[in-house]
Amino acid sequence: MSRPGSIHRLVFTTITLACVTAVGWGCSAGPNPQSNGGTGGTGGTTTTPSGGTGGTGGETGGTGGFVDDAGVCTSTSAEAERVQLDMIFVIDRSQSMTGTKWIGTKNALTTFFNDPASSKIGAGLVFFPNNNNASPCIPEEYENLDVPIGTLPGNAFALTNAMPADATGGSTPTYGALKGALHVATAYQEAHPKRKTIVVLATDGDPNSCGAVTITDIANLAKAARNYNGVLTYVVAVEGSDIINVNQIAAAGGTVTAYDITSDIDQFTAKIEEIRGAALGCEFVIPPPPNGMDLDPDKVNFSYTPHGVGMPKVLLRADDLVDCNDKPGWYYDNNGIPTKIILCPASCATVQADANAKVDVLFGCKSQIN
Repeated sequence: MSRPGSIHRLVFTTITLACVTAVGWGCSAGPNPQSNGGTGGTGGTTTTPSGGTGGTGGETGGTGGFVDDAGVCTSTSAEAERVQLDMIFVIDRSQSMTGTKWIGTKNALTTFFNDPASSKIGAGLVFFPNNNNASPCIPEEYENLDVPIGTLPGNAFALTNAMPADATGGSTPTYGALKGALHVATAYQEAHPKRKTIVVLATDGDPNSCGAVTITDIANLAKAARNYNGVLTYVVAVEGSDIINVNQIAAAGGTVTAYDITSDIDQFTAKIEEIRGAALGCEFVIPPPPNGMDLDPDKVNFSYTPHGVGMPKVLLRADDLVDCNDKPGWYYDNNGIPTKIILCPASCATVQADANAKVDVLFGCKSQIN
């Protein structure tokens, strides 16, 4: 599976109330119950959202979506807000990371934290094993991040200054470190529902401490965080990693496969840029509908216009990530009380690869279901 590269552009995104006339998405003729315009009169029709008199069977436009006699949905618009990203880095500093691998890791993270493309991203950092050699496997030891989450570039100095000159740890207590970091990540996601929190685990080896813990046990931590509130776990495989094992962690964490840099530590920078791009591009906050309208989750559609020109393509709504079934589409973060629209992986890859893509969230017409 190819991975989207770093995004160095802004996809123009708008929220549009109701349907686009040229597409015709099953809007029924007659009054729309969401319209709260004035009383319809006799003679003539109107499709202006500001109101007026309508003909028989028509209804005047109020503050939002409605249909005229021809069954055409009208609209008003408001700009959408792309979801902001928070990243918790879980970095292996075990003894096997010493030397070239540690130098490459430090250089990659320093570049990333100071990259203008990382501006406005929240970033935090925890190393494993911790400095308390007596308790390297206790998850709570890692819940106090070495550097708490803070917005870049302001937090860049603290992050880079926290990195030791060399990797001086002992064993590889991945289970304890990842469990502690995921506790922090899921709590942070809960406290910041309109943002997106992810964990990035970078390691050069298999766990060799914390008792009889298996790779499946570690993978299940990532799976539980993903299922709980959508926190994804990305894995960067440094030289020495067992790719089959780290791929299992990545798959359970919702990111398919590890980012493999086992042959070249200098690829570290490019890979975390790819992670930034993959995480940033496919979630959109749903703002309150304009003019005090109520949001009806069942009257929302999403369209994508390739290269920003021509006819928009309406993406079908799925129930959840599993229901995407490797097809284009979108789904809510919460079907009952949605706050975000999330693109299915197939649509995410397409939109990210299109530098001039235009996407619109459309309110007022019945959702087109997959």
